[in-house]
Amino acid sequence: MKTLVLNTKNELSKLLRKKKYIVIGIIGALVCILRLGGNVMIAKVSDGEVVIKSNLITEMLGFVVDILVPLIVFMAVTDLFASEVQEDTFKESLMRPLTRFKVMTSKSLAVFLLCCMTILAMFVICLAVQMVSGNSLAYVPQTLAAYVVDMVPVLALVAMAVFINMLSKSPTLAMLLCIAVYIFFKYLNYYVSPAGQMIFTAYSQWHKIWIGSLLPLGALLSKVGILFGSVLILYTLSYIIFDGKDY
Repeated sequence: MKTLVLNTKNELSKLLRKKKYIVIGIIGALVCILRLGGNVMIAKVSDGEVVIKSNLITEMLGFVVDILVPLIVFMAVTDLFASEVQEDTFKESLMRPLTRFKVMTSKSLAVFLLCCMTILAMFVICLAVQMVSGNSLAYVPQTLAAYVVDMVPVLALVAMAVFINMLSKSPTLAMLLCIAVYIFFKYLNYYVSPAGQMIFTAYSQWHKIWIGSLLPLGALLSKVGILFGSVLILYTLSYIIFDGKDY
């Protein structure tokens, strides 16, 4: 366990040293500020007759978990798998005193932790903007819980991205496939029912199921089964492919 933790820290530090993730975070913050700017502009155009008071933190959650975080997942997984294979640096990970399962798991956990950090950072940024705008802070504890709960489905996204990276040695192809598959799944979620609800991407906003939900226990358990079943299947297939590869 100690070696797994240490290697996860090492993989996470690799990602944190890449400036592109900071840039993505800045873009996320700008989107949040622009969202507030839209409300201010509407108020000015209407001479104060239309004033939008909203929970900006909640409104931004969909953007964070459906767009920002998936992009980070696909980039980070590709950086730690397909890119390292292409650059011939992946062998360094395999030379450490770790099993292949721990190597793959530490890289996956590093991506998951990076995404959790991003989600919490976006919450803090949105909270700051909410405070500056003078909007209500009454629902902040509940909204924080929603942000934390929505970290869970990220595990499935990471598992999907790892599986795709196992199938491709090209970073560019792996990244494009991740985006294409994700968009296709989202299309099914929105426009193909009920089959679309059997795909894990339908539950990216996990808080809608658990916070304030009136769904019966059976329906909740089925959705939990879809999410974690997808993680188990994708991760198992990824490891089978990974264990059989010769780097």
